[in-house]
Amino acid sequence: MSSSHKKLIIFDVDGVIFKSHFLLYLSWNSGVLNYMRALYLCFLFSINYLNIHVLLERVYLNIKGLKEEDLWRIYYKTEMVKNAEETIQKINNSGHYVAMISSGVPDILMKDLAERLSAGCGYGIDVTINNGFCTGEIGGSLSYSEGKVKLVEKLLKTHNITWNDVIVVGDDINNLDIMELAKVSIGFNSYYPVRKKAKYLADGNDLRKVLDFIDLEDEPTFDELSAGLKREISLSWSQEFRRKGVHVCSLFVPILAGVNYLLTLKILILITILYLASEWARLNGIRFPVLSSITRLCVRSSERRRFAYAPVTLALGVVLSLVLFPALVACVTIAILACADSMATIVGKFYGKIRIPYNHKKSLEGSVAFYITAFMCAVIYIPLKTALIVSLVSCIIESLPIEFDNITIPLGTGLFLGLLI
Repeated sequence: MSSSHKKLIIFDVDGVIFKSHFLLYLSWNSGVLNYMRALYLCFLFSINYLNIHVLLERVYLNIKGLKEEDLWRIYYKTEMVKNAEETIQKINNSGHYVAMISSGVPDILMKDLAERLSAGCGYGIDVTINNGFCTGEIGGSLSYSEGKVKLVEKLLKTHNITWNDVIVVGDDINNLDIMELAKVSIGFNSYYPVRKKAKYLADGNDLRKVLDFIDLEDEPTFDELSAGLKREISLSWSQEFRRKGVHVCSLFVPILAGVNYLLTLKILILITILYLASEWARLNGIRFPVLSSITRLCVRSSERRRFAYAPVTLALGVVLSLVLFPALVACVTIAILACADSMATIVGKFYGKIRIPYNHKKSLEGSVAFYITAFMCAVIYIPLKTALIVSLVSCIIESLPIEFDNITIPLGTGLFLGLLI
């Protein structure tokens, strides 16, 4: 990691350094009812119904009477993301200055956190403690929405730099003001408003991921750029194979439907609903058990800032095939959707050179791969001549400039096949 000149790297703490929000940790240790209230208040804040000061006032009022020693105990038990200290140390070694700023963590704890992680400084809100007990009163500039901007401007004057020398790593809407002013913004497990506007996105439980983006802003060498490109290509290949692996799993649906038709439909609908919840969670920096991990491994770069709807349309295409067509037709359409569409995507994405005149997003090589695979799937169930014709029709449907081909391929193929048999 090289440095052309000194930069100010600002880390939010809740959701970036800490795996979750310190307010929620505090509330959990004050009882289930306080925790549920804090969750509700955080939700209202996330949709801009509450401002940050009102959120803090209400949460800290609910923990009034908490012992100072318990406050420190909760703080030391708060789980951090992986390699937080190592990441900050590498940034320090590059000659940059690290500041950690929180509008939820008390200032006395932030000072300690900065020392623990070897950051240049740490700032938080003022929490009143009297005779060893929290009074529920909060204050300080960081307890207000404009507080982070004012604090960063003071740091800029201290270090004689400008906003063009600032990199902000944040996750929620309370960081948007400084992220928009900074030269570079990195969303780490970010909420949707931040995800839309951040220059770079990093997801997961390892803070070292942000180092790649800081490197990009540090005028990397040719070797560093080449290594980054190789990682991106390797990631693209892996994503597509994992993605199409999920696609191919739909081959098992007709088998399950043959055993228990209604139960299969219910399972498909339930999985779709869970996926919708998982995607909402992903776009808001929340980890959803199992599904979030699968989605993160399969999502394309273009989908990191928006809803990945392909699994929903895939499920819808499979369900409609089961509901609308006889068992034989459904088996053919689902097999073509699962295998031929997957093969066309892989061949077209990595080897496609000749663009289809009426749809420049698709390639001739991909369409040929689709046709061959579709025929191999269809001929298992239907006569050779019928399979050749149906595969051609399905191939034409797949090549059309229609966005939701996970639906149009099975419906169009099924309707045509139904006329032939």
